[in-house]
Parts: sequence; C-alpha cells; structure tokens
Amino acid sequence: MTLTADWTKPGSFSAGRDPLGFQAASVRLYTSLVPGLTNVTNRLRYYSFYCWAVWQFEKIHHTTREDKWVEFIRRCEAAIALACQIGDAANALGMAGSEWWRYEAADTSKKIFDLVTPTNRPGEDGQYLKAKYGNFGQFYTASMLEMGLIESASARVYAVSSTAGKALAIAVQEAHSDASALLLKAVKKGRISRSDCETISEAFHPSYLDSSSQEARLLKQFLQGSRADDPTAKARRISLRNVLAVVSDSKGEFDLRRELYVQSGSLGGLSLGVENLTRWRAYFLNEFCHIALEVWLNAIVGLSNQVAEPTLVEALAASLASLAVGDENASTENLAASLALNGLGEEHDMGAELLAAASVKKMPETSAITGSTTLILSIWLRWREASQVRDELDQETVEGRSVEGVFRFLDLNAAENARLTVAKLIKKFVVSNHLIIAGQKLATGGRFTYRFTLDDGCLVDGELGEYTYTQPRIENLLTFARDARLVDQESGIITAAGAEFLNAA
Repeated sequence: MTLTADWTKPGSFSAGRDPLGFQAASVRLYTSLVPGLTNVTNRLRYYSFYCWAVWQFEKIHHTTREDKWVEFIRRCEAAIALACQIGDAANALGMAGSEWWRYEAADTSKKIFDLVTPTNRPGEDGQYLKAKYGNFGQFYTASMLEMGLIESASARVYAVSSTAGKALAIAVQEAHSDASALLLKAVKKGRISRSDCETISEAFHPSYLDSSSQEARLLKQFLQGSRADDPTAKARRISLRNVLAVVSDSKGEFDLRRELYVQSGSLGGLSLGVENLTRWRAYFLNEFCHIALEVWLNAIVGLSNQVAEPTLVEALAASLASLAVGDENASTENLAASLALNGLGEEHDMGAELLAAASVKKMPETSAITGSTTLILSIWLRWREASQVRDELDQETVEGRSVEGVFRFLDLNAAENARLTVAKLIKKFVVSNHLIIAGQKLATGGRFTYRFTLDDGCLVDGELGEYTYTQPRIENLLTFARDARLVDQESGIITAAGAEFLNAA
C-alpha cells in the first residue's frame, strides 16, 4: 500500500496529547524503566489468562483465521469481565469491559447473559470494547511478544511460546479445569449463566491469585525479572525493587512519583540501581518542565484572546514574559539564584501546583505563570552540572524538545536579561514547537491539534487546553505488586514476600 498525504480531506479535531513534543522524551525514558507492561496493561493475571486463551484457541480451532480469533478472544474477554463483575466488582478494576457490564451484572434477577451482541461488531460503538482485536490486541500483545510469552502465528493471530507462555497456560488449566471448561462453553455458545460467572470469578479474578500456586510463581518470575530468557527482566526488576523500597519506607502512606524524584530513605543505595534512579529523575525533570511550558501555552492563548485585534507573536511573548518575570533587570542566572526552591520536595510540589493549573481550560493565574518561571529556573540551576542526569536526557532528546533542550538554551543565555530570555524561550519552546508538532500530526494522521495558528505573524484562533503528566507505568507496576501479594492490597504495606524480594542479593 502506498501512503500519500491527502490534502482534500479536512482533519478531524483532536485535543493532542503532546502539544509541545516534550512527552515523547518522557515516554522514551519510562519505556526503558518499566518494560514488559504499559499504562493500560492493568492487571497481572491478564498475562496468564491470555496465555491460556491463546493456547486454548490453538487446541480448539487449529486455524490462523483472523475472524475466528477475533470472535474467540473478544468473547473470552467479555465473559471474564462479566464474571468478575458478578463475583467481586469492587476489586475488578482495570478489566476491559467492566463498565459495560457494571449495571447488568448488578441486576441480581438476571440469570443468563448474552455474549454475542456485546462482541460481534468489532471496531464499532456499542460494544464491550470498541478495539477490533480486543483488549489483548490493543494493549497486551506487544508486551507479551516482547517478553517471550507469545509468538506470531500469522499477521494478527498468535501462539503461546514453547516455554514460558505454555507453562503459564498449563498452570491455569490444571489449577482451574472446571472453571476453564465453563468459560470455554460460554464462549462457544455465546451466553453464560450467573452461577457459572460466580465459579469463573472465584478461579480467575485478578485479585484472587493464590500466592502458593504455580501460576503465581510463574507470574512472579515475570514481574520480578528472574527469567533468564526475558530481555525485559533486568530493568523491570530494578524498578520494582525501587518501588518496593518506597513502600517499605512509607508504612502505607506515600506519593510514588514524589518519592522517586526526591529519593529519600533507603532509595539510592547501589543495590537498588543508581542508574535506574538517575533515569527516573531525568523523567520527572522532563515532566516538570513540560507542565510548566503548558501553563505558558494556555497563558499565551489566553492573552491572544484578550486583545481586541490580532497581535504579533513577538508582542504576545514579551507580554507573557513580563508576567512571568517580575524583575526587568536581573540576568537569567541571578534570577534563577533568587528564585531557587529549597529542595527536591519543593520542586515536586511546585510541579503538582502547576499541574492543577494546566489541567483546566482557562487563562492561568499570574501565580501559575510566575510559578512556571520559578520551577524551570530552579531545576536548571540545580541540575545543570549533573552530567549523569543530563546524559540520560540527552540520549532521549529529539530536535531539542525536552528539558535538556531548555537547559541548553538557558546555559547559552545565563548572562542575558532574564525577561528577554524567557520571551525567547516562549517563542521557541511554546509557539514554534507547538506549530511544528501540530503540523506533523496533521500531515501524517489528519488530526487537527492546533491550539493556535499564525496569520501574518499574529497568533489567532487560540483555544485553551487541558494538560497533564504522562503516566509512567509505575502505578501499574505497583498494582502488579499488589496482585502478586508483594504489597498488601488493603493496608498498602509491603508483605514478607515483598521484603524478601527487596532484600535479596
């Protein structure tokens, strides 16, 4: 198939997840820190369940026909989501189809449920999940291929690997043969009873993993990175140990993002992976910078909407810089020294304040605009000589679009007037970068993500946005640790098994 740009079709509007191009660096950083899972691989037991489902499809159908596979996996997913809603809805978070089944499952008078209607129109609205290839194809396939649990049988149909994947599939089947038979019967017939759902939930519910079972042992091998043939193992193992160190220090109350940036307590020891922690810091620095710039993005849009007629970008940037920098005479370096926050905790907390300001569609308050100046200059002053952190950032920076690019810009303008420096920074990293990123999205995907456009050098048609941090998989890693009983699900305190893994040589 030849791909060509189609300039005759209007692009559909999309909010755009990365309007300045900074989050791409964050994604590259955290992908290497927590490989083998994503922000949407939400429960640990899905890995064993999908190994079992793939294996059963091989055994039952003996085909690589895509339509057969799509029907099978979508019915499997819908059935397991329904069963867990009926069995224990409160602890079935993160399961594809939970919202679809929530109210129907709660109707205790209903005894038989249809699995055909919610699954037979893949890719369309009004289904348990719109994604054609199900939750498995949309979110789990890439991770399971990466770690060697499955392998391709054809373009979109898969087989379990001969070792790790099949071992998980057999562990599930042998431990839950009755529930497995009920689930396969439901998939074949296209309907399932409430009583069968209760039996299936008891066996397969993601929160009911028996820590002494073979299935749990194999899932822990994946999670704890102890499989020698798993290329994702080492990085995930080190990140998990650092997460468990936070849990161990906290006694049940913690802000995981804050702790991985501040790195107090037992974090930072050589046994916990200093390179891993350095890379986590690089990730958070990029997040702080991009959320501060997004505050300025909304601010410059807000200013453009306040003026009576189109205004040159130069004038808007200067106007915003005058709000962002109160001292019109200080150099960039001297202003940074005067604004420097007292510690890493304050930097994180300032980032949280700016996140709140950026997450609503309105012109930011002056305090948020100046707060962005404070945070950007504070982290630059603290980290500009930290070669290890900057090296991590440098290798993930493309065309200067990261906090490392901002640091380089400030390095070059350290002795210049701070207000003029901020005005130039806004033009380069907010106005120019946004137009470049939005243009690339329009050209390649037909998505109109412009928050403003230019007309004769004037910024026009501004639209305020809602912005947030990227989600770096660590919350799902923590959920997996709870599923594996490394962290107690109710108290949030590290368990004996978690402490044993944490303290292992």
